[in-house]
Amino acid sequence: MGGISSIVVSGKEIVLLAVAGLLSVSGVIAIGILLFGDFGETEGRILATTGLLAAYGLLALPAAMLVDRGRLPALAVVVLALAMAGASLAVSAIWTSGPSDAHGKAVGTLTAFLVASAQVAALVLRRPERDRTVIRWLFVISSVLAVTVAAMFSLMLWAEFDSERYGRVLGALVVLDLVAVALQPTLSRARPKATAIPLQLLLESDEVRDIEVLAPDLAAAAAKAIRQVEREGHHVVRLEVADVRGRSRDN
Repeated sequence: MGGISSIVVSGKEIVLLAVAGLLSVSGVIAIGILLFGDFGETEGRILATTGLLAAYGLLALPAAMLVDRGRLPALAVVVLALAMAGASLAVSAIWTSGPSDAHGKAVGTLTAFLVASAQVAALVLRRPERDRTVIRWLFVISSVLAVTVAAMFSLMLWAEFDSERYGRVLGALVVLDLVAVALQPTLSRARPKATAIPLQLLLESDEVRDIEVLAPDLAAAAAKAIRQVEREGHHVVRLEVADVRGRSRDN
């Protein structure tokens, strides 16, 4: 276990240090060119390269945070792979004289799916262990919309068709995705914090039931616990707080 943990930690540190170093070097080079460069073709390419690497590095950052928290490693791998492939093709397009149309389309496709996967990764990082049903559904909807938008954008690139209706639908889906993304943290913060309150219930059958209820106060917890047990066909005779030190959680 210790060896595996050290490997995971070192991998996380490598990703974070790589992103931090990339951003730092990109910033230094960009400042140097802006202050002292002659803005020739080479300087322009260097400036564009540093900007692209910084942008792809930022999009890859959610993957490093997923590794750090040990959540969805497969998604982290997808984000990192898309970021590396997209950055490589984008930089090669800058330094290639007259890159092909297929090259540009490949960059656009990889970047679209990178943005979609980075969005999903960022929302996974935001989610607590327990979330309300409506927020869970919003997460699913936003994830599906992100992938759908990326696929439709890629299809538009490769098929090379110009349809106003298609563009309108694509734009509408982008807006829906943005709304679904924005609603998740908004609704999560709008609700009151709940406390995990452990209760002990004595049933009419002399059975003692220990239950932990998430509620804003003791009265709400008691009502919630009683309703839960009565739905199972039992009757509560007595209710006591098993431990008054409930721990704070999201409802």
